[in-house]
Amino acid sequence: MRVLAISTDYPPHGCGGYEQQCRDSAEHLRREGHGVRVLSGTAPPAAGDREHDVYRDLPRFPVEPAPVAVRAAWRAERRAAILLGRELAAYRPDVVCFWRLGELSMSLPARVAAAGIPAVGMVCDPWMLDGPQRDPWTRTRTARFDGVARWLFVSPALRGQVSRAGVPVADAEIVPAGIDLPSFPLAAARPWRDRLLYVGRLSPLKGVDVVIRALSRLPHTTLDVVGGGARRHEEQLARLARSLRVDDRVRFRGILARPRVAAAYAAADAVVFPIRWREPFGLVPLEAMATGTPVIGVASGGGAETLLDGRTALVVPPDDPDAIAAAVGRLASDVALRQRLRAGGRRMAERYPAQRSHVAVRAALEAAATRRPGFRLQAGDFMLAT
Repeated sequence: MRVLAISTDYPPHGCGGYEQQCRDSAEHLRREGHGVRVLSGTAPPAAGDREHDVYRDLPRFPVEPAPVAVRAAWRAERRAAILLGRELAAYRPDVVCFWRLGELSMSLPARVAAAGIPAVGMVCDPWMLDGPQRDPWTRTRTARFDGVARWLFVSPALRGQVSRAGVPVADAEIVPAGIDLPSFPLAAARPWRDRLLYVGRLSPLKGVDVVIRALSRLPHTTLDVVGGGARRHEEQLARLARSLRVDDRVRFRGILARPRVAAAYAAADAVVFPIRWREPFGLVPLEAMATGTPVIGVASGGGAETLLDGRTALVVPPDDPDAIAAAVGRLASDVALRQRLRAGGRRMAERYPAQRSHVAVRAALEAAATRRPGFRLQAGDFMLAT
């Protein structure tokens, strides 16, 4: 089976959970003997692109929607159509796998369907709602998602959010994301040392500023921030830390490779997950739970399925530095609570192995490629099936 994977970003450009899941799925398919070519949004070439059949050519649009310039929009749409057509003709895929399309042309799924090629799409964030606002060509038309692909959603919460907005996906299947458990082994329990960790994209939606504000209530606590994002936002966070006089206790470590992220989890006393938005799934809490590190987090969106207050995490309201500080104080003073969260968190993480997710996506792709009518993933195939 030849699979053409299409995504806005592909590692090492874009190292969020969505991009990592795309890469891990591609590697799984190759191990199973399938061919995979990746077509992503415009980005500088990366080491290994040639050997991994990665092409970073598709025109991409700003995250913040720009004013519509009809001629420029038409040129970008025409270029996207030409590049897609070229890859379909050259690679001759049996099936197309859509990943995150958030800053790409929203016509890509319909164009693949018009070419008569079956497609499967893994939806891990609300790009179906945001993308049509970013694509200037689509803003003058209507994006079409129904009937052009078999859509798999990462959580019921995300599917419900998109469906309630009017996109006809209410019957789409659920394939939860998963973590590579061997990459996040259970670490040895250690005494409390007042070390907090944030892992993830740097964005106002992620709420890192809330944790920095909480540090002003925690005079002996440090915070490591692992992840990347807009340089402007990182500078804003650094200025906030200076204004609160906690900058000597905040360290921005940038994007780290997976082994170093696992080591950061193991070295932390607690991982904070202070999101402001409806998180589609929430891989970071599960990775932390796998290593046995307690989680303090906001249980919103898909994260509500795994962050269970007092059992797998301490749940706090969004935008509440006092609540985060209080949760840190509880963990610091209660060894039994830390042990309970450590055990409950590890059990929760073990329910979401990445292999199960990869197998489910592969089964959907194989079914689409062979055009097996009526095939659907079964409830026993993976966690939280439809």
